Amino acid sequence: MKALFDKYLEIKKALECEYNSYPLHNILSLEIISLVYGKKKFRLKEFAWLFLTQKIVINTDKKVLFSIGTYKRDDYYELLKYARTGIDSDFVDLSKVRKSFKFSLKNISFSFKYIFGRKIDLSLTCKLSLVSSLTYMLNIMDDLEKNPFPNHVQKICSFCSMLNYEAILDYYFQKNGIQTYTLQHGLWFIYDSYPIDVVAYENFVANNLLCWGEYTKDEFIKFGVDKDRLLIAGYPRKTKKLVEKKCQNLKILILFARVQYHKNNLRVIELLKELSKSIELEVEFKLHPSLDYELYENLAKENHVIMAENKTIQELITTNNYTLSIVCNSTAYYDSYINNCISLRYKDMDADSSIDVWNDSFSNIEELKSKIEFFKEKNIEQDFWDETEKKLEYILGFGTNRYKEILDAN
Repeated sequence: MKALFDKYLEIKKALECEYNSYPLHNILSLEIISLVYGKKKFRLKEFAWLFLTQKIVINTDKKVLFSIGTYKRDDYYELLKYARTGIDSDFVDLSKVRKSFKFSLKNISFSFKYIFGRKIDLSLTCKLSLVSSLTYMLNIMDDLEKNPFPNHVQKICSFCSMLNYEAILDYYFQKNGIQTYTLQHGLWFIYDSYPIDVVAYENFVANNLLCWGEYTKDEFIKFGVDKDRLLIAGYPRKTKKLVEKKCQNLKILILFARVQYHKNNLRVIELLKELSKSIELEVEFKLHPSLDYELYENLAKENHVIMAENKTIQELITTNNYTLSIVCNSTAYYDSYINNCISLRYKDMDADSSIDVWNDSFSNIEELKSKIEFFKEKNIEQDFWDETEKKLEYILGFGTNRYKEILDAN
C-alpha cells in the first residue's frame, strides 16, 4: 500500500495546477488515487463526461450553507441533519442537480494538454479517464462562476470537502473569502497501511474540520495539520446514558466490513462456526452495503444464521437485546459501543490501527471464547459503562454537541 500511496503523491505533485484559483490536483485527488489503487477502471462510456455539466445555482439569503455530494446514503443525510439542527441555513444537494449537455472545446483541449502534457506514471486508459473527469469538473466550475455570488453566505459546511464535487464548492467560497468547514463522517485516524481512505487527511481542502473527538484531532496533528484548523464538534447523533444490561442468552450481531475485506469476513464466519460447536448462541449478520447480499445470505443459511433486518445499526441494537457485537475492520465497532452494546473486534494482519475502546480484540477461537466470557460479566457492571462513556468522549466526542456554537452565523 505504501508504494501505491507514494505513486499517488508523485502523480498529484506532477499535476499541480490552478485553474481560475481552483487547485485542480486537489479536486482530482479522488480520481487519481482511485485509478492508482485500481478501484476505478476506465470505461468507454466515461467519454460522455466530456459533454456534460451540472449547473449549480446557489440562490439564498441565509448566512450558513451546507452541501452534500452524490452519495445518496440515508445515514449521511441523518448526520447532516443533526449538524444543521438549530441553525438557520440552506442546503445544496449535488445529487439533485441535474446533468445537462455542454460542449466546451476549450475545456476538452485544456484537459488533454494538462493530462497528456505532464509526465505521470499512468496507463493510456487511466489518463483518458482523468481527461473525461477533469473536463466535466471544468464545465461545472465555469457554469458555477457564471452565477452571481451569494453575498449573504458567511459560512459553508460541506459533508466531505476532500472529494471532487464538494471540493469545487469549497474552493468557490474560499476564493471569495468565505470560511469553509467540513464534517467528519467516520472515525478518522492515521493509517499504518495507507489504504485509499488516507485521502481524508492527505487532501485537506476545507479551512476547518469539525472533528468528533480529541482522538481525531490528535491524529491529524501528528500528520502535520495545523491544530487551529481542527475543531471539536462532537459525535453527530443523539446519544443516551450507557447503562448496565442483562442478557439471558448469548445473542451476537456480526457487523461485516466492506467488500475489500471479504476474505477477512469469511474468517470471522469460520470462527463462529467453530464457536457454535461448544457454545449455544444466536447470531445475526449485518452487511456493509458493498457486500453481495445473496452470497452472505447463502452463507447464513449454511451456518444456521439469520440475516438482520434492513435497519441501521442503532435501530437494530436498540430494538434487539444483543449480548455483544463482533466487528471486522469497520467503524461500526464504535457505533456498537455508543448504542450500549459491547463489541469484540477481529484483528488479523489486515486490521486497521484505530484505537481500542477496551482490550476487546481477538484473532483466534481461544481468544474469542475468553473475550465473550469476560465481557458478558462486564455487561452488568455500571462502573464499566461509566468508564466506557469516558473513553468514547475522547475517541468520538460522545455526549458533545458544538455544531450550532461553531457554525451558526447569527
